[in-house]
Amino acid sequence: MDYMLYMSKIASYLLFIPASLMCLLPVRSHLRISGKKLVLILFPSFVLYSLLISFAELQIPITNHNIPFTLTVPVCFVFYCLAVDLENIKLFYLTINAMALFSFGGLAYFMVEAYMKNHHLNNPFYIASLTAQWSITILFICFIFLPFLNKKNNWIVDHFHTKSVWNIVWIVPALITFCNYMMIPVNHKNATVGRIFELYLLIDFTLLLLFLLFQLMFYRIARNLTDKSEQEQKVQLFEIQSRQYQLLLDYINETSKLRHDFRHTARTLYALAREENWHDLLLYLEEYNLELDSYRPWFFCRHSAANAILAHYAGFSQSQNIEIDWRVDLPEQISISDVDLCSILGNLLENAIHGCIKIPPSQRYINLSMDLNKNKELYLICVNSFDGIVKKSRHQYLSTKKDGNGMGLLSISITVEKYHGVTRFYHSDSEFYSEIMLNMP
Repeated sequence: MDYMLYMSKIASYLLFIPASLMCLLPVRSHLRISGKKLVLILFPSFVLYSLLISFAELQIPITNHNIPFTLTVPVCFVFYCLAVDLENIKLFYLTINAMALFSFGGLAYFMVEAYMKNHHLNNPFYIASLTAQWSITILFICFIFLPFLNKKNNWIVDHFHTKSVWNIVWIVPALITFCNYMMIPVNHKNATVGRIFELYLLIDFTLLLLFLLFQLMFYRIARNLTDKSEQEQKVQLFEIQSRQYQLLLDYINETSKLRHDFRHTARTLYALAREENWHDLLLYLEEYNLELDSYRPWFFCRHSAANAILAHYAGFSQSQNIEIDWRVDLPEQISISDVDLCSILGNLLENAIHGCIKIPPSQRYINLSMDLNKNKELYLICVNSFDGIVKKSRHQYLSTKKDGNGMGLLSISITVEKYHGVTRFYHSDSEFYSEIMLNMP
């Protein structure tokens, strides 16, 4: 057995280690097990796999070295999905991204091989080819992935959730990988004829620039769409606060009018009591109480933004015959942004209301408690009735709305993570439970 060739094949398969790091670093906050445990499992597994598959390649004649290499990728992707608690489409994009970046080093391997064979160099071509492949891979990781792609991919998978975009965005790195694969010379003698070798380098450099340009464009588009969504949330919050402010003004004006007219009311009550007309007196008082109640605004807490969003959904719940029991104790100022707090409350109450309207009005209710303890921890518990029907993908609840994407609870979890908090969602046959804890900055 050619031990030098055997070692070179092992080294080529060990490229899966940096490739796996490239896939795992952007999603390290979503790992199902600790990073240390994963490393202890991952590295020995790849080393053992490299030893076995390289030995098998030497025993079984294979005309194309890329075949076992390519077949290894789907197996790795399955374990990738098991190790990371994230949507498969995002993991698929990161996998194709890593393949695209590593395909440049792979093409370099075959180009160096063709160059050495055509120039009749005495050194074993696979040593120089492998050295070129590893060198380009390390350079790309150090100067492209770590300073540029890692943080941007991390931000994108954490904050960008437009499923229609994720379903197609992987096509570009897949095309670049395919182009690099198709550029592998079938006959090494043709690779250095005339200016073919220089043309190969030019095309590959152009593909690399296109790959980097695509990464930058995707990040900027995702960032702009996310910022636009946040701005829309702010506008929505301001509109809700404006409506609540107008309701308060109306309440002040109406109560002022009632106070002004109260002397006439007092005279009427005095006259009815003096005549001992108790029936008309009770009817008058009942009508007067109803008139007072009709102008009463919702008030839950001193935090103006939270009170506005709660009042908005309380009014909507009332219109849907949903019984509410909301106990909120928030101060006037807290160290959570109004947009984040109202995003959590809005998504939570929208899900609760959506669950309630599926059952008869007599069974609809939403219980909500929210308070801030002395340790600066904000606790939020919501319990709502629903029909008991849920959709889940692994550990994540999905929307049961038509064409729903299940982003409500996911958005809550992502916002809570910003404050190093925790979320817990679970259900029984007739109730859905949401438990949230946020640490105040």
